Amino acid sequence: MEIYLILMAVVLLLGYPFIERKPSVTKKICYVAIVFGLMLFLSVFRYGLGNDYYSYIHIMRRIDDASFIEMFDLGYEPGFVIVTKLITLFTTNTDILYAIYALIILIPTAYAIFRYSENIWMSTMMFISLTFFYCSLSFIRQAIAFAIILLGYKCFKERNHFKVMLFVFLACLFHSSAIIIIPMYLMAVAIKPTKVSVAVYGIIFAAVYFLSWNIIDLAVLILPQYKNYVELNFIQNGYSPIYLIVPTIIMVLALLAHFTGYGKAYPKSSSVFTNFAIYNFFIWLISTKHFVLERFSMYIYIMMIFFIPSIVTYYRKKLQIYLHECKAKKAVAAGKKIKRLRFDITVDEYFEKLAKSKKAEDEPVSEKVEQEKEDEAEQIADEREEQRLELIREIIGEDADSLKSAVNEDESEKEEILTERELKYKSDERYLPENYKYRRKKSDNIFKKIIKHPAAAYSVFMAVSVVACLWYNYFGLTVTSKGFHGVVPYRSNVPAYMELTNSEADTLDETIMLLRKEQNFMSYLYRMMSTDELTIFISSRADTASGFNDGIKGALTHLGFNKLAGIKKGENYLAIVSGGEIVYQSVSDETMTYKDEIDGYNVTLKADQKFSSIVIGKKDFSLNEAGLNIVVLNKAQNKIVDKVRFKTYYVMLSATR
Repeated sequence: MEIYLILMAVVLLLGYPFIERKPSVTKKICYVAIVFGLMLFLSVFRYGLGNDYYSYIHIMRRIDDASFIEMFDLGYEPGFVIVTKLITLFTTNTDILYAIYALIILIPTAYAIFRYSENIWMSTMMFISLTFFYCSLSFIRQAIAFAIILLGYKCFKERNHFKVMLFVFLACLFHSSAIIIIPMYLMAVAIKPTKVSVAVYGIIFAAVYFLSWNIIDLAVLILPQYKNYVELNFIQNGYSPIYLIVPTIIMVLALLAHFTGYGKAYPKSSSVFTNFAIYNFFIWLISTKHFVLERFSMYIYIMMIFFIPSIVTYYRKKLQIYLHECKAKKAVAAGKKIKRLRFDITVDEYFEKLAKSKKAEDEPVSEKVEQEKEDEAEQIADEREEQRLELIREIIGEDADSLKSAVNEDESEKEEILTERELKYKSDERYLPENYKYRRKKSDNIFKKIIKHPAAAYSVFMAVSVVACLWYNYFGLTVTSKGFHGVVPYRSNVPAYMELTNSEADTLDETIMLLRKEQNFMSYLYRMMSTDELTIFISSRADTASGFNDGIKGALTHLGFNKLAGIKKGENYLAIVSGGEIVYQSVSDETMTYKDEIDGYNVTLKADQKFSSIVIGKKDFSLNEAGLNIVVLNKAQNKIVDKVRFKTYYVMLSATR
């Protein structure tokens, strides 16, 4: 966990010398190279990190074994399949595989932040603290998809619909869930955030939240083929409401900015991204009831790593102007000169400015020629218009001048209509930072003066943004038992076998003590299989398989639990492990019963969708809860040393005793 906190410390500490103090493109390149180089290092030289770490190894092997035609029938998106297949043509080394995946994710992300962010260190910090970097260690396909979406940030900002759709299409080649951004983008473009629309949003969100189960029941009634999905843990359970805190803060900051100076200065982009902040909050709100929906927020949530720093930069510029004016007044009074205030600009704006100045230097003559051509074209157009009006006058016998006046009136009406349409998103130049004038009324009391002071707005936005993100990151890494997306801190549910064998206890008592403390399902299986002095009884109840991913299934098969690895929803499972070997296991879609004498005891095992039973002698030791119920018998002492249930229907596969 400490390594992530160290990474964030590096991001913050290097922010001042490289980004804040005398910023330049060269220093920004160095900063991005260092911090994203560290992220790349962590991504490449990791082992077992990421809930899907082993899953992608399993997927890579499947794609490697498949032909160029068969590989598209494996159920993965074509872009991801093609990239993975190209990798396997040269190597199947796991480290190289994850190195290439990391490059595909981090290089576009680093480029987008370097090119478009108005505050590079803050965007980088939010990329880490809002869990997007952690996602890249686990949700590989979705991380590639949101990296592509991030590259299209400028298109979203400028409302370039064609390019937005192009980036979404490319993202869908790696994860089909990216398609969700299309309706959200269209709504964000069509609906301008106003007090009325925000109130309507609130009513709709509340209705959907409280009627979510009714909506799901209606959806199942219309689409009965998805009936079984309703019973999945991803639908039945939700995140803790504490995960809603940061999305709420981001939405509030976005609304405050939109309804104050920032929204008036940049209404076009502010409207889109404020809507995104609102939609992101809504998705997280519903995720507190059905956490499967949380993943759909990523594509708009990641836009906040640009939007929030842009807001902070806007109010910072206002503060800079205020401080500069105060300094200028003192300088004038003292008869001194003061340097002109200069704002830092994004790298993209720098290159655009550079291109324009270069064009002006290289083509001074061509511009004059171009102007002459435009004047000549206008003269020809005027002559043709006079000829057209003269012809109309001859036909209808009207005066050409009056007709020309009527035409001009029509054209002015069209211009007025266009102006009204553009007025909706027209920037109010009075609110642009460079035009900002701080005015303090004498009638204002001290409280109003503090609130109106530009330092107040900047401090609030900066402090709330940074502190909230840092707190969320710390909470997910060190406090919560579930962490980000159910993994702390994105360590795989499938441990490295060598790590376990190296940490094995020397005595049976130590092994039993470790088993009693173990919360990880696969670690538990590895430990109980490592000794020949225990007998383990396993009985299932209800859903047993929904929490298994490809990595878990591969590890189960490796240990010999091949029938458990292939179990389907609605099937029951029984197994007995003795002397470190599986002596019995069976799967059936009907009620199962097993009776035998084991270690001098009459043992009866039962498994069904509604109950689980592990009777040893005359007592039932099963916890009789959903998932896998396990009872451990110490053969030497004839003593039950552990009773545990693992929630194998849930991605965490967590334990209860």
